[in-house]
Amino acid sequence: MTTSSAPTSSRAEPDARLASLRVAKTYAPGQDGAKRFAKRYGSQLVCVRHRLDACGTMRHTTVELLIESTPITTRARSLVAIRIPAADQPTRQLLIACGAKWRWKQKYWLLPRLVAKNLGMLQRVVPIRE
Repeated sequence: MTTSSAPTSSRAEPDARLASLRVAKTYAPGQDGAKRFAKRYGSQLVCVRHRLDACGTMRHTTVELLIESTPITTRARSLVAIRIPAADQPTRQLLIACGAKWRWKQKYWLLPRLVAKNLGMLQRVVPIRE
């Protein structure tokens, strides 16, 4: 009597060989090669693909299904204050183009931290005052 030590999973694991198959043809749900699958899967069908093995002797048909649609929730973006010299017009124009807001009472620009990081301006961050 032998016992199998293969892990069991509630999700079907794709065969490793399927990952190496090349896509030969992709069909939209309304096209001739996908109509029978459209009847079977209805509006959930995204596309049908014919995949060929490395030798080109075996064709595998796969379907892509839409299972779930959920709204994307974004995290609150942290804002930073940037101070630049008044005469630095090119940087001022760049900040305006990136959507930074000028706070004239505090004499700094307010913009998302990610934008400041991408612009290489984190060294110019100053404390935010109200």
